Amino acid sequence: MRIVFDAANSLQAHMIKGVLNMYGIEAFIQGEHLQSGAGELPISGCVKVSVNNDDYLKSRALIKDWEANKLAPDEWNAD
Repeated sequence: MRIVFDAANSLQAHMIKGVLNMYGIEAFIQGEHLQSGAGELPISGCVKVSVNNDDYLKSRALIKDWEANKLAPDEWNAD
């Protein structure tokens, strides 16, 4: 397992996980429930998305394209 993305919050982590899943990559969210234990203080840097080692490079490329708005919705129907 390798961390492929440090999310700002759970919503962002789930968005990344969804993009990776659409391309057949199994992704896992870690630290999602740690945010609720912080009370009223905002916590950042504790939510991460991980993938299997073999999927790391492909995942990083997909995330980079997603961040640059290069993934259009019609491309999300990838096999």
